[in-house]
Amino acid sequence: MMKKKILSLIVLLTAAILFFYPQGVSARSLFEHSETTVPVGQTVDDLYVIGGNADILGHASGIVIVVNGNLHLSATARVDGTVVVIGGKITQDEGAVTGDDIYNITLDTGTQNSLLIGGGIVAGLWLIQLAGSLLLILIPLFFYLVGGRKAKAWVKRKPIASWRKQFYLGSLGSAILIAFSLLCIVTLVGIPLLLVVFLILFAALIMGMTSFSHMIGGFLQEKWIPNEWVRLVIGASLIVAFMNIPLIGWLVWLLMMVLSLGTFTHWLYTFRKKKQTE
Repeated sequence: MMKKKILSLIVLLTAAILFFYPQGVSARSLFEHSETTVPVGQTVDDLYVIGGNADILGHASGIVIVVNGNLHLSATARVDGTVVVIGGKITQDEGAVTGDDIYNITLDTGTQNSLLIGGGIVAGLWLIQLAGSLLLILIPLFFYLVGGRKAKAWVKRKPIASWRKQFYLGSLGSAILIAFSLLCIVTLVGIPLLLVVFLILFAALIMGMTSFSHMIGGFLQEKWIPNEWVRLVIGASLIVAFMNIPLIGWLVWLLMMVLSLGTFTHWLYTFRKKKQTE
């Protein structure tokens, strides 16, 4: 039975090509097939009809698939396997015996439009996700190559703050930014200030992604990654790969933003302290 259902799925996928033909194209003009009939007293294993009608008066012990045509089951018909009709209708006379699985998919205009719209939305969301993933991978590389010697020195520095300290700083910074954003939304006047919050988060994401990409990519540096920019790309790719995992990706996103904000906050603190001592 599993084999028959797999065959059904394969035929369903191949039949999807029919969606791209104009409505005025008939089955005869596409396939030039005549009507297929299983007479009374005859037994067939599997019946596949593409571009024509099928009339079963006898016995079909396997699967019956009709694409872009109609299926008629007479009173003497008996079908033991799965029945799949795509782009046509099923007519069953009283007395016909069929199995448990019957699938009838009509290719009318409404169905095609719904599938095209749904497929377009899915494809659009996938392209947006792909573009965002590529951007997150390129951010560390761009920061490393364009930032000059200061950016390269900062990336290669040994982390001073522990993971726990960065997490605490990031959590505190996130709470402050969320409270500030809510205050801006409530007052309405402060909504333009949300751009400041966005810039802070973007800057934190750049520094955090670069720092953690360099660190994660460094685990393979001795044997696999001799170049710094390759190290950054590999590290960022691993982070983005985990971000794209359902459910787990949201946790990775949240953790990355908190740690990035903690890294950014710690950098601001050390930068200000260095300026005061000069």
